[in-house]
Amino acid sequence: MAAGTWALRTGLDLDTVNVHLEALEAAGLLGITEEDGRATVWLPERVAGLPVSGEWEAVPDADWHAQWKARLEPVEVGSLRIVPPWKARPHGEGSATDGGIDLIIEPAQAFGTGHHETTAGCLAALCELDLVLASVLDVGTGTGVLAIAAARLGAATVVAVDTDPLAVAAATDNASANDVRVDVRLGSVHEVHGRFDLVLANLDTATLSSLAPALVARLAARGALIASGVAVERRSEAVAAFAAAGLPVWDRAGGEWVVLVGSATGR
Repeated sequence: MAAGTWALRTGLDLDTVNVHLEALEAAGLLGITEEDGRATVWLPERVAGLPVSGEWEAVPDADWHAQWKARLEPVEVGSLRIVPPWKARPHGEGSATDGGIDLIIEPAQAFGTGHHETTAGCLAALCELDLVLASVLDVGTGTGVLAIAAARLGAATVVAVDTDPLAVAAATDNASANDVRVDVRLGSVHEVHGRFDLVLANLDTATLSSLAPALVARLAARGALIASGVAVERRSEAVAAFAAAGLPVWDRAGGEWVVLVGSATGR
């Protein structure tokens, strides 16, 4: 890591900071942690004009990664607990003793650690489905967290695609760490054949809207869709795109981000 790592200690909670994730990533975001309800943004240098403010602190290279790891807390969603490898509980195949399921996800250069509202919302929707023996397609898999969760919840076939080679590598490694079988592929939904009981897509609004016809085309009869990455103010855009593709969707209650769900009943 380059010298001069900086911590921007905000007075904001994690969900509020995550609203500005795109701008922070453009500034070279290294990571975001939360402690006592206050988020810290880690950057390679001090940057002016960010959409969030707070107190800047220069952190020695030897310390920053240790601080970041110590403050990266597990995320619990329904029966799932998303943890980094160094905080995984050794209770056989990653399962918690209370009946929950640990998903071991290495934070890396790919989206999806459960800390963002969109990922957590998709995971919550997943937990409400009966996925035993189901076939699942995860489009824009990132770290693979949604695909891995589906596999751990009983899906028999899980295909995960991403156009980013870094994401494909991260998802492949994370699937191996969780001892699940996920067919991780480099490419887009357009290169996937067949139909699936569940299609997952945690993307941005523009991409989600443009891919709506292809996503709907991959749904089996009575298949379900879970999609996110849509800010509240752009909800109508995404809903209209899916309606035009022949799939009515509705949104689950949430905060700054929308999770869209739909069912291809009768297709």
